[in-house]
Amino acid sequence: MKHKILLVAVCAALVQGCAAPSKSHEESPSMPIATSAAAGQPALSAYYWNLVSATDTSGKPLVMMNKGIERKLRVSFGEKNLNISGGCNGQFGGYQYQGGVLKVQSVASTLMACDKSLMDLDAQVGRLFKGDLRAVITGDNTGPVLQLTTVDGSVLKLQGEATPETRYGSKGEVKFLEVAPNTVKCSHPMIPDYQCLQVRERRYDDAGLQLPTRDTWHPLYQSIEGFEHRDGVRTVVRVKQYDWKNPPADAPSTVYVLDLVVEQDASGTE
Repeated sequence: MKHKILLVAVCAALVQGCAAPSKSHEESPSMPIATSAAAGQPALSAYYWNLVSATDTSGKPLVMMNKGIERKLRVSFGEKNLNISGGCNGQFGGYQYQGGVLKVQSVASTLMACDKSLMDLDAQVGRLFKGDLRAVITGDNTGPVLQLTTVDGSVLKLQGEATPETRYGSKGEVKFLEVAPNTVKCSHPMIPDYQCLQVRERRYDDAGLQLPTRDTWHPLYQSIEGFEHRDGVRTVVRVKQYDWKNPPADAPSTVYVLDLVVEQDASGTE
């Protein structure tokens, strides 16, 4: 019996990168922010910023933010928009960054219902990311830390994690891949009896309707970063394909990074 899990509708918005929370993944770190940081500082858009601590004005931990530290609450910056993930809902809004001040415009949110602790986390995040936040970036490009002091005096510290665009030195191209339910044995110079994913490209029109599949099944000789294959499960994924500018000698020059799981089918059939 076929069990199909439609995680996101294949719609025109999906083809274009979907909702606002994923927009930051589309931005290139080489693209300057409208009001950029001082020369020599790590660029906000070149990193994902993961919450590592949250304290109030007296230095005591903000209890409701503990869940965000556990779940790797993440702030990412596009050219003009920021996105916050890791709670129940994705939150997103406009921003400007100038003179050590992060000016956050009204933050909107998706509308899912979750466990109370996650809903409380979302509410706290919405209160903290409002108005003018003092922003200080310390460290170098390999391990920057962003410290935000909110309007009420709370202090958030976020560790920078280089985005794929920063790591691979190119802007990713969006593609849809169908991953077959079973892997196949394929030749690998370093790993005997290596099993490859079988993939074929899927295409959609501007309305998000699937076009006839022209591609044939073929082995993918590398993994898809962030994707975990389950034997017997057919999956359609949206990926970002990067050209790795300076790969190690034993690494591929093309890299695939998972952007979104579109659908999964436990029967492996269409």
